[in-house]
Amino acid sequence: MQIKRTLTLTACAALSGCVFGYGHCLFVQPVRNSLKGVVHFRDYPAADGVDNVAILALDRTAYVYAPAQSHQCLPVNDVQMTGLAQFPENIGENSHVTVDGSLFEAATPRQHTRFVFDVVSMLPIADAH
Repeated sequence: MQIKRTLTLTACAALSGCVFGYGHCLFVQPVRNSLKGVVHFRDYPAADGVDNVAILALDRTAYVYAPAQSHQCLPVNDVQMTGLAQFPENIGENSHVTVDGSLFEAATPRQHTRFVFDVVSMLPIADAH
């Protein structure tokens, strides 16, 4: 009986940061992550006009552990991208990319998705047709 209890506790500890059928949860800053998706530029109303922001629509739902919002991992399908002063010339609307950086929770009215991705690098992905 003691062995069964120990195995159960070990399994629970090992899987505590996982989402069944998906894998591990992503963590917010300062942990660095990599995401894949399609770039879109969307307009959002703002107090002084319109915000045109870069959004990354993820290829696959990501799960983010944000202890300030929930004790469970939260699903994320798109993130607002910040950190790049200027997008590379070869990346525009509907570009398929891989981005590296870190996630943080949106905290200001100019952050339009639940999580914001602070981009360190961005690389285009060649789509195979």
